Amino acid sequence: MNTENNYAFPVVSNYTDEEARSNYWKCQYTSADKKMLHYWVVLPNRLKPAELKLQNIAEVGLINIGRYSTNDNLPYMEVWAAYERCQWEMNPSDWLFNKLELMGEKIINKRLIVNPAGNGVFADVLTLKTHSSGDEVVSRYTVQKDYNPEESGGNYFLIKAACASRDYPLLANDIYFTVVNWDLMHRSNLAFAELLQTVSLSDNNSSGFKIPESWQVKPLSETRLVIEHTLNGLNSGVINLCFYSQEMLFTEQDVFSVSIKRFHDHQPAVKLTTDTLKTIPNEFNAFFGETLATCAGEIVSTEEKIRAFYQCYVFSVGQLWCYAELVGKHRNHKSYSYEANKRCLEIILSSFHLEKF
Repeated sequence: MNTENNYAFPVVSNYTDEEARSNYWKCQYTSADKKMLHYWVVLPNRLKPAELKLQNIAEVGLINIGRYSTNDNLPYMEVWAAYERCQWEMNPSDWLFNKLELMGEKIINKRLIVNPAGNGVFADVLTLKTHSSGDEVVSRYTVQKDYNPEESGGNYFLIKAACASRDYPLLANDIYFTVVNWDLMHRSNLAFAELLQTVSLSDNNSSGFKIPESWQVKPLSETRLVIEHTLNGLNSGVINLCFYSQEMLFTEQDVFSVSIKRFHDHQPAVKLTTDTLKTIPNEFNAFFGETLATCAGEIVSTEEKIRAFYQCYVFSVGQLWCYAELVGKHRNHKSYSYEANKRCLEIILSSFHLEKF
C-alpha cells in the first residue's frame, strides 16, 4: 500500500471476532425524527456521544447527524457523521471529493469501490489538514447514498474518523475499523437519487441506453443524439452521441478529428483545447471490447463568456464507431452539475447496448 509521510492506510482488520467484540460497541443512531437518517456505527469503547442533534453546518453544506469523541487521557479521537440532500444522481465518491476540496482536506490516500448493484462509485479516503493553529489532523472518510423518499433526490452521507497526526500510528486501525463498519438502518428500495429512463435506438430491437429522468433526449440527425440537463430554461450539461461507419473512419483518432471539427470551424468564437487522445482499459461495458479512447479539455467562448469542461470517449460498437462527448460546468461548490454530468455519461456508457440490425 502507498503511504505519504508514513501514514498507514489499512484495508483489512487484524482483530479476531472476540477482540472486536471486546474493543468496540455498536452505536445505533435514532435521534433524528426521520427514519431515513438513522444509522448504526461500530465505535471503540472509549468513544461516547458528544452531539446528536441535527445541526446545519452552512459553510460546508452539511447537516450533522452525530458526533462522538473520547474523554480520557489516551490519544484523542473523534467520529463525525453528516449528510446532504442533493437533487441529482451522482457518484458518492465525486460528492465526497467536492466536499473534501471545500473543507480544505488534502487527500493522501484513497481507494474507489464500484458498487456491484450499479449505483455508482464509492470512496474510502485518507486526508491531512493543517489548521490555523498549526495542528495537523489526519482523517479517514467513507460514504453512503440512498434515495430520499420524502423530498426525492438522494441523501449523501459521510462518516469521518479523525485524530492528531502525531497519534495516527496508534489509532490507524481503530479509525479504519470505524469507517468501514457503519450503514443505514432503513434503506429505501431505490439505490439511486433519480429513477432511470430508457432511451431506445431502434423500433425493431432493444438497442439503447439509460439516463437519469431529469435529462432530456432529442435526435439531431440519424447519426447524432443530444442528451441535455436543462431545468427552468438553464442548461448545465450536454452529452452528444455521434455514430460513424467503420468503413468510412478507421481509427479512434479519425473519429475524434471528425467529431471536433465543428469547434474549429467556429473559431475564433469558440475554442476547444484538449489533451492527447489516449487509450484506456474498458471498465464501463463488456460490449465495447477491451479498450476505448478518451481525452479531456476545455471549451472557451469569448463571445458568450463561457468556459466549459469537455470530455469525450470513442469506442467501437459492432460495425460502428461511437463518439460520446460531454460539455458542462467545471467542478465548483455552488452546484453539483459537474458531478451529475459525469455520472450521466457513465450511466450511458455502462448501460449502452446495440443489437445487430
